Amino acid sequence: MRDVHEIRARFNDLYARRLSQRKERFLSRDHKNCDHNVRIQIRGNGRCGFCRNGELRKKLGLKDEQPFVCDKEGTAKKCPFFECRNTPESVENDFESVISSPSRCGNEYPKLAVLLWCLQEEKGDRLSRLKERTVALCQSLWSLTTFRWW
Repeated sequence: MRDVHEIRARFNDLYARRLSQRKERFLSRDHKNCDHNVRIQIRGNGRCGFCRNGELRKKLGLKDEQPFVCDKEGTAKKCPFFECRNTPESVENDFESVISSPSRCGNEYPKLAVLLWCLQEEKGDRLSRLKERTVALCQSLWSLTTFRWW
């Protein structure tokens, strides 16, 4: 059986790798990450991206009602008007929200969820934690009623 230090080291390593992969995916120069790209659902489950940037549309000679399809990976890499909608801080905050939610963490990062569960189990089971908190509450109430808090 592994000890807590080995589990924590594995968790920290996996956490850092998953966070860097998430940053790479959400900060890359991709059409899905462009602030000007609007994804619209088309016939069932299909989605298509359209560029809303007025400067690019003028440069291409398109009228206001003509859409410019920006749905390929190479299009965003060549675009001079690309603006990433994500920041490193927003990606980290989103990652933290995924990790803090057990169901989302289990769906997106099952190995991290298992390691988190193991680390939480090492702290004690629910019954012992409930007992500790109940004793602490009773001690606080006893100190309050006997005026020991002065």
